[in-house]
Amino acid sequence: MPPSPIPNLFKPKNTAAWQLKPKSRPVVVDSAPYTPPPPGHVAIHVIDVAINPIDWKMQDADVFGLEYPTVFGLDVAGEVFELGEGVEDFHVGGRVIAHCNGYSTRDASHGAFQKYTIVPQHAISELPYALTTSLGVVMPLAISTAAAGLYQHSYLHLPLPTTSKPKTLDRTLLVWGGSSSVGSCCIQLAVASGAEVFVTASERNFEFCRKLGAKRCFDYHDPEVEDRIVETLEERTVAGAYHANGGAEAFQACARILDRTKGKAIVVTVQGVPETGLPSSVRGKMISSSEIFSNKVGPYIWREFLPKALESGTIVPAPEPLTVGEGLRSVQSGLDKQKAGVSAQKVVVTNIS
Repeated sequence: MPPSPIPNLFKPKNTAAWQLKPKSRPVVVDSAPYTPPPPGHVAIHVIDVAINPIDWKMQDADVFGLEYPTVFGLDVAGEVFELGEGVEDFHVGGRVIAHCNGYSTRDASHGAFQKYTIVPQHAISELPYALTTSLGVVMPLAISTAAAGLYQHSYLHLPLPTTSKPKTLDRTLLVWGGSSSVGSCCIQLAVASGAEVFVTASERNFEFCRKLGAKRCFDYHDPEVEDRIVETLEERTVAGAYHANGGAEAFQACARILDRTKGKAIVVTVQGVPETGLPSSVRGKMISSSEIFSNKVGPYIWREFLPKALESGTIVPAPEPLTVGEGLRSVQSGLDKQKAGVSAQKVVVTNIS
């Protein structure tokens, strides 16, 4: 039986942090329509949100050319409020984390920064009761972005992760920026795929990366870091490099390292591929997190792997949340804090509802 729609009498009052026009600030908190979930979607009662670099970049530069007013944001944690037709995996009241898709759908009802948001069912994972929503919310965009670079065919194409002991891959992955939110997920996913992981990070974050599963850590401030990594990789075969943090110089460093080692010569990146400074032997490819929902990677990661991995501790939410305030009126503070920069932390706003 399809779920019964909520009668108009009981539909909730929604509120959102609206971006009223391009390149303006601050966001404005005001009422918003409640949108019932269409088939294959879930309405989530939002408790916590996290802020990503793309969110403040959208406010500063209107990266995707959206229609305004709109609602920004990608990361939510909360409770299932209403099920769209055909949704059978979830129940009303269940605790979840989710990767919102308002930027790709160009639909304000799918933005994260509101009390009730709409999310496709294959971009949602149950959240174990042992994990708070303010901790779980650090993961959604980061896990999708990490998976997009690690598992898709034209990217690094590692074996899909498992919650049981993986088969040893005999390949070493280099993650540049291991303590970032994406880097934290890359480390854990790659280990769950059987790969050995080397990372760069600030020395103060070495232990953090090791706890997530990194085998070796290198200080990216070290002027000889490339030589040190190449020397350590001398008897190994690389699975490629994941450029999770840093500018064009960091990407170029990854490319030079791969050019001097044996294995897969591809650098996947969360930023653009530099037009210059790449060895001819190395290929670069930019990641789009939403791509995984057009193939088997997204449904596998979000519906088959992640719920079990969070329950078993195979994947732990990381980095630590940095709570900057409560309620939608704190969203602008979160945007500003993320823009200013954080290290081994994810900016979070709690108690949205």
